[in-house]
Amino acid sequence: MKNYFKLSICILTTVLIQSCRSVDLRTDALKEDSISNSEQIGKQLLIEAKMAMGYDQLSKTEVYEATAKFNWKGPWLIMPMNAFPGNNNKELQLRLATNSFDGQVEYKEGRKKNTIQGVQSWKGYKTEVQSNFIKRHEHDRYIWGLATYHYLLEAPMHLPDAEIIRYAGKKDLEGKTYDTVYVTWGSEEPNKQYDRFLVYINSSTRHIDLLEVTINDFFLPMPKGMQHATARYERIETSIGAYLPGKVQIQLKGPKKLDNKVYSFALSDYKFDSFDMSRLYPLKDVEYVGFSKSIEH
Repeated sequence: MKNYFKLSICILTTVLIQSCRSVDLRTDALKEDSISNSEQIGKQLLIEAKMAMGYDQLSKTEVYEATAKFNWKGPWLIMPMNAFPGNNNKELQLRLATNSFDGQVEYKEGRKKNTIQGVQSWKGYKTEVQSNFIKRHEHDRYIWGLATYHYLLEAPMHLPDAEIIRYAGKKDLEGKTYDTVYVTWGSEEPNKQYDRFLVYINSSTRHIDLLEVTINDFFLPMPKGMQHATARYERIETSIGAYLPGKVQIQLKGPKKLDNKVYSFALSDYKFDSFDMSRLYPLKDVEYVGFSKSIEH
């Protein structure tokens, strides 16, 4: 534990030193405006990726669920970054409403077994398995975590509809060639209101293998140097023909070797329209907002 603490201090110190500049995911070619028809090319690539991974089939569902298991790299466990405390190497059940930010996580084992944390139209709640008692709360970590992991799963379905889309050029990574697409809202330059994405589309499979992201609205104040991460996806074919994440590896800042991670989570046993949608909407006085992020929360 003492060694983990020392390593954590070193990590945090390094990041703080590098934390003064805003994260800019644009490639040099984008900054120099040297790519012709970048908007049209980028949008077409995102649409091709959406179809190649079968996300058009996911969009036809109302709800879905999957078993999840998180694995944190030792030093990061003692830092307050975990949106689902108590989840390390413990089985969870994710239940999500398609094309929204609404969902819930149920702890299947460990000290929080049978606890359910949910978010409905940006309002948080807590309940227990087989209980009718719903406790309202505004625990930002659960609201943020459920909405963020939900988006990471569904991103290929939504990215083609983003306000700003630019083809950013090709990149080679570990022997594979990727077409990269820059996606954001508000302004092409970094801003404090909207996140930014650099999407890595495998030139052979047309699958999205990586998402390089900025995180403006983390549930805790974070230095700018830690507002930049990469999600690396391993995809599995599901019963509806969609290639959804089987494992997601989260890395600090830009892409690194596969064994370099902050944490990872595995997803298995996907089921679609396997429960009634009303299960995710226990708060009767809360207006449905779906995929909107405009409601204050």
